[in-house]
This record gives sequence, C-alpha cells and structure tokens, in this order.
Amino acid sequence: MSHLFKTSSAIVLTFAAATAAFADTPILQSAGALAFNDANTLFVGDGRAGVVHAFDLGDGQIADQSAYALGRAKTFEGRTIFENINADIGALLGVPADQVEINDMVVHKPSKQIFLSVHRGLGPDAEALIVKVNQGKIELVDLTKANHSTQDLGALPANETIEFDRPLYQLAITDIDYYNDEIFVAGVSNEEFDSTLRRISYPFDGTAETSKIEIWHAVHAQWETRAPIITQTIVELEGEATMIALYGCTPVVRIPLADLEDGKQVRGEMIAELGYGNSPIDTIAYTNAWTGQQNVLVTNTHRSAASYALDTLATAEEMPTGEGVQPLFGIGGAEYTPIPISGVVHIDTVDETWAVTVRENPEDPRSLEMHTLAMPMFFERSDHVVEMNWDGAPDPFGFHVDPPLQFN
Repeated sequence: MSHLFKTSSAIVLTFAAATAAFADTPILQSAGALAFNDANTLFVGDGRAGVVHAFDLGDGQIADQSAYALGRAKTFEGRTIFENINADIGALLGVPADQVEINDMVVHKPSKQIFLSVHRGLGPDAEALIVKVNQGKIELVDLTKANHSTQDLGALPANETIEFDRPLYQLAITDIDYYNDEIFVAGVSNEEFDSTLRRISYPFDGTAETSKIEIWHAVHAQWETRAPIITQTIVELEGEATMIALYGCTPVVRIPLADLEDGKQVRGEMIAELGYGNSPIDTIAYTNAWTGQQNVLVTNTHRSAASYALDTLATAEEMPTGEGVQPLFGIGGAEYTPIPISGVVHIDTVDETWAVTVRENPEDPRSLEMHTLAMPMFFERSDHVVEMNWDGAPDPFGFHVDPPLQFN
C-alpha cells in the first residue's frame, strides 16, 4: 500500500495546486495536538502562534468511512492501511518521507475518518497542514472551506530552549481534550510557574481560565511546577468529571475538573507511577466490549502500555508525598493490566471494536505504518510467530475456521 517517493512534476504540480487553493487559509504556523468536539469541529493546537484553531469541517470535509474494512476482530487480524505513511504523505506533498513529521492523530468518531496534523519539512520553517484518510488514501484538508475561529492562549514561550536545545514552543500545547462544550489545553507558559492547564469554552469568547499545576514526582521525590502534562484524557470517576493526566517523568495524576478555577494553583493527586527511564506517549479512554468495563490506556516509550480500570482510578489512594518520602524508580500505585503494545507513536479509538495506530513497521522499524488493532486486547496476530502459524497445528482458539483475511 505504500508508495515509494518519486520526484515527479505531477506530484509537485499537485502540491502546488493544492497550496495555491489554500492561499487564503488562516495560517497554521504549526500543527500539533488535535481534538474533535461532539460534532464536526476540529481543534488544532498551534504552539508557535500561541493559539488553538477551531475549524468546522461539516461542509463536505468529512466522509463516512464505515464501509472501509478495518480487519477481522474475532481472529485479532488488523489492517495495515499504510505500510509507510510518511512516504505516502510525502508523495502527496512533494517531499521525501524523511521530510514529513506526523505530530498527532485523531478520529472523527461519527464518520470513523482519521485526521493527522503534519509538517512538510523539518525545523522552524516547516509548513503545517492537516491531512485525512479517505477510503485508504491520503488527502489534504482544505481549511479554506471551514468556518474558522481562534483562541489566543496568552503568554507562551517563543525562542526559549530547554536542555538539549529543545525549543520550548514545542511544549506550549502538548494536548487538547474536549468535554461538555469546553476544551482543556495542556502545556507550558513563559511564566515562572510553567506547567499550565487552560480551560476554554467553545464557541470561543476570547477568554481562557488558567490553572497552574503542581505535581509530586515520585522519581524525583519533590513537588514540580515546570514539566507539563504530556497526554491527558477526561473521564467520569464515580460521577465526577476528572482529568487523568500523564507527565513525562512519570506520574499518573487525578485532577477533578471542579478544581480547575481561573488563577488557582492546583495540586493534582499522584495515584500511580509509570517508572523511570520512560515517558508516556498517548492515552485513550475505551470500553471493554467483552465485559463492559471502562478503562484508560496509556502507551509508553520504554514499557508496555498500561490499562487502568476506571473503578481503580476512582478508588486509588494518593501515593506518599512530602518530606521524608524516598524516590521511587519502579512502577507503583494503582493496579493496571499490561498491554503488549510497542513502537506506537499515536493511537486513537475508531469505535468499540477497533483502535488505529501510527506505529513502527514490525518488518522495518525505520518506517511508520498506520495499522488497526482489535480491542480490548490491542493484539495483532500477524506480528508474532507461534505454533498456530503452521498448517495442521493445534488451533485451540479457532483462528483458522475462516479463510485468510483479504482486502480489496
């Protein structure tokens, strides 16, 4: 399914024509965190500009994907939509795969359509774009056709860097979540108390409530105010709307939305620790269709993914904090179920049966593929060599009752 990059006039002209059509597009200085509301509004975090964009894509920009086969769930066979998605995007944009950066992915749940924020080129001069998957093909999203509004986030870092020369604006907007006519925007500000969470009503009215977040980091055994939330999701715990926030090093934190008041300094409750030498990547809320249990899944850079039951997150006691508490370098706190996911860069749910990932290609980790995984196991049989791969071998799970899965 992947397309090798070719320097052809057809590709260049296609991209030139597309960008010419977008000449009046509200400028995306960068394209990062993505989220949808309950309808057709796509929120795009633009950390370089210091704003969140809202694009209403309801006028022909969203196409129903329900007829597109995602795999066979009962035999844990997903579908590789793109074997090298960077190359496929690059072919559309007229650049090689190594000049494409995929920053985030979100699924529009009613249509099951996948959207990605990408950069054409690398570094500060990269061009920011939104692309979508339409029946297995990559297409540009024409933002000129969308009703558009923006919300300024106030003081954000511009040219500052942190250790290892990382531009701080890349952390200005780390995640966006929509919940009940509001968006919750995590990131850093350029104030002394860096870690900031903004609560913004939608439609935008020009105001944003800002809370400063202080978190106990078990690995460092201290309260910290600088490193922001990396990824977050909002769930209801015993009837109370609550943010589950994951930090870089590496607490799992519970923050009731009722605590997020304008100008307030908030101490989140650390209820779990993901373990040192690791960072969270993404988090999703999902329901186990087999049992009805609701869960939060966290993917990690250097550990298996972790699935926390909402009941566990609701009742977990806060981990020890304060003077005399020793650093905790291992995993601790709320119990979880390890999920065998590795190499995943982005993940989102499509429906109650399928999740979609951008992940390292198991056969060539230098390439990123877009691949579906059946829930609740998030398991792909074709990634593994086992006894049942051989003809005539025992088949206790009945995987071979049906003929091999084929896609048109």
